[in-house]
Amino acid sequence: MKKNISKIILGLQLLASILIIGAVCSWAPVCDGLLELKNGNMVHMKCFYTAQASVALAIIMFIAAIMAYLSKTDHRKVQWIVFILGVMLIANTMDSAIGIGICKKVMACHETAVWIKSAGIVAILSSLLDIAVNTSDPYQ
Repeated sequence: MKKNISKIILGLQLLASILIIGAVCSWAPVCDGLLELKNGNMVHMKCFYTAQASVALAIIMFIAAIMAYLSKTDHRKVQWIVFILGVMLIANTMDSAIGIGICKKVMACHETAVWIKSAGIVAILSSLLDIAVNTSDPYQ
């Protein structure tokens, strides 16, 4: 029973990481505008960098979910990594000391941020559920 629950939870984590990559790259891309600096150079807006960091975190979460599935001894430790990645995904979309943030005006990046935050919540809840369900060995 625990093995089946773990498989479903790990499937949710894989789905969350794929949704982030799909949202950023396909159906909800961030703003494509550039900002002009005082010296005349053009740079991307911060939502571009938020999207890039979120894709990197999603790839790491995808790998961590596969590692948790394959791991026989460190399953719970890998789930704590997925939990931290979920927190990082949510924090990444916020304009704070640990996050990059998105545009202040309502633009396309706000839709992307909703996808990223939703996937982060799924990662957090699924990892905590997997940790709670598998208090010892997940493959008993």
